Amino acid sequence: MYRSKQNTTDSISSPQQIFELYLFVNPIGYKCYRTEQEVLKFMSSLDGPKVHFRFITFHNFNTVTQYMKRLNLPEKDLTLRNQIYSSIYDASLAYKAALMQGKKRGRNFLLHLQKSLADGKTTYSNELLAEVAAKAKLDVDMFFEDKESPFVKNSYEADQHIAQEMNIKTNPSLVIFDNLNYQYGLLLEDNITAEVLHEVIKDCSVACEQKSANMKKTNITTIGKNYLRITH
Repeated sequence: MYRSKQNTTDSISSPQQIFELYLFVNPIGYKCYRTEQEVLKFMSSLDGPKVHFRFITFHNFNTVTQYMKRLNLPEKDLTLRNQIYSSIYDASLAYKAALMQGKKRGRNFLLHLQKSLADGKTTYSNELLAEVAAKAKLDVDMFFEDKESPFVKNSYEADQHIAQEMNIKTNPSLVIFDNLNYQYGLLLEDNITAEVLHEVIKDCSVACEQKSANMKKTNITTIGKNYLRITH
C-alpha cells in the first residue's frame, strides 16, 4: 500500500523537487500502450526536475465496459465479457511476474504484449505470453513460475487497492505527486501526452517556487515527507 511519513526539517532551503508518476493501464489495451509510449517519450526528453514513474495495471467492471465499447464489442455478451475480464486479470499477473526480473524488462514485456494484441486478431494465450516473455528477454520458465506465486497475486491485489483509494475510474489514468506538496496529487484521465506532461511538471515547479518564496517571507517551516511508496 502507499503511505507518507512526516519528518521535520531544519531549514527550507530549496529542497530538490521530485515527481512521482503512476500510470494506471489495461495490460491488453492499445490506447494504454500509446499512452505508455507518451510517458516514455516524456521521460526521454526530460531536462529539469527528477521524475520517477510506474505503470500499474488496474481493471474493474467499468474499465472492462469501456474497453469493450472502444473495440465496438457487444457489452451484454456475458461470455465475452467474462473472457475479457479473465484475460486482463491473467495479463496483470503476467506483468507483475515480468517485473520480478527487472523494471525495464517488465515494462518491455507489457509493451510487447499490448502491441501483439493490437491487431485484434491475436488470441491471448500462454503461447503468446511465452513469445512475449522471450522478446522481453525474460527467463520464460521462471516467469511462468512467478506468475503462479502467492507473492505476485498479493502484489496485484495491493495495486487494485491503491487504484481504488486513488479513485481511479478509467484506463489510462495518470496520477502525479511531488515531494514538496503531498496535500494532494493531480489526476489526468484524457489526452495524456508528452507535451501535456511537460506543461504540468513545469506548472507544478513554478507553483512550488512561488510557495517556497512566500514561506521564507513568513518564516513558515516546511515539513519533509517520504515519497509515495507502492509495493512491487
